[in-house]
Amino acid sequence: MDRAADRDGDAAVLVRAAAGDPGAAGPYTIRLSIPPNTRIQAHTHRDDRTAVVAAGVWYFGYGSVATAAVEKALPAGSFYTEPAGVAHFAQTKAERVIVYITGNGPTDTLYIKAADEPAGR
Repeated sequence: MDRAADRDGDAAVLVRAAAGDPGAAGPYTIRLSIPPNTRIQAHTHRDDRTAVVAAGVWYFGYGSVATAAVEKALPAGSFYTEPAGVAHFAQTKAERVIVYITGNGPTDTLYIKAADEPAGR
């Protein structure tokens, strides 16, 4: 599974299945490669997820609106969770970020605002 999602017209988030199939029942792990200066707007997933930042600094927050006031800087080696149904958002700044996310599929991504849905998804 390779998927690039266009964000803001010029940055692509590459998603690869590292283990399992996120679209099928059962455990999976995906690898996200997020270019510099990319914002992922507020969204939810149906499954509980855990994640590890493998490279870079990932700016992550919980809430239905992406705001810098609630973002936390998560450097490489950081662990965080994405509980089912809880809105969250993230962004990169000057460097590419690699994140591994594990959950129990099938998973989905539902953006809080339909207009935030990336092109090509």
